[in-house]
Amino acid sequence: MTFARTVKNELVTVPTIHEEMLAEFSAFLNLACEFEIVDKKRIISFQTKNPTVTKRFLLLSKTLYDTETELLQKEIEQFSKKPLIVLRLTKNVSKIINEHDFLGDSIGNIRLITYSDITKIAFLRGAFLVSGSVNHPKTSNYHLEIFANNEDQIILIQSLMNHFDLNARITKRRKGFIAYLKDAESISDFIKLIGAHNAVFKFEDIRIKRDFNNSINRVINMEIANEQKSYLAGREQLENIKIIRKHLSFDQIDDKIVKVIELREKYPEANLRELSELYELEYNEKISRSGINHRLNKIKEMASNYRKEN
Repeated sequence: MTFARTVKNELVTVPTIHEEMLAEFSAFLNLACEFEIVDKKRIISFQTKNPTVTKRFLLLSKTLYDTETELLQKEIEQFSKKPLIVLRLTKNVSKIINEHDFLGDSIGNIRLITYSDITKIAFLRGAFLVSGSVNHPKTSNYHLEIFANNEDQIILIQSLMNHFDLNARITKRRKGFIAYLKDAESISDFIKLIGAHNAVFKFEDIRIKRDFNNSINRVINMEIANEQKSYLAGREQLENIKIIRKHLSFDQIDDKIVKVIELREKYPEANLRELSELYELEYNEKISRSGINHRLNKIKEMASNYRKEN
């Protein structure tokens, strides 16, 4: 089961009062319904591939308008795994159209219905149920969207989302528009806002584990990179020491430099921190990492001079 379906399966169980039901029904009506005349009868057709969402719309329709329904199934694209479910409302259709101004100023009517926070939330819940999706939090791409056919609808949805400080954005798609969220915190807040509290816990649990694993991987990669850097630096320093040994005896070199040369030869893969600790153990003297690095740079200078001469 996809994470979006998990969220929707929880949302259809959210209890609502009358004004919330009206707002949620309005989202179903405006985003997923069409008005038709079939055999001289006025029909409102609702379409979805999700049987659970269909049951929610049926419950709202029966409770609010005592409508009669017809249930159809259509086989659609060849590669689609699920048939399209069509639920037709056949009774009290004129009442529904008039109350929601469905064939007129439907946007204005939605604004009237969503006058309070709880009705705004109910409309967003309905909108997500009929045309929303959200990526699984285990993926690296956090994304939640709600689709609408026209620009007025999507601007309204965006404004409702941003009423709750979600920072929703809009983009055009081939067959319409989407209002979307990309930030994990905003997605979590939206899911919680519309009532899918168990899904929020699942989202946060997976997200935290994934982010933790990513942090661990970053640390490991950094450590590997540092080890590779130390290894390459050590090889270069050993090459410098070979050149110096070829041209000078140790009684011609400062004793402090000699100690670092001997230490580097004895521990070819040690990093600066390790060399600093080993120096204290070997010679019973303290030296910082910068002190070790300073002497290694002196060795490099000496080797460079001999390279230039040859």
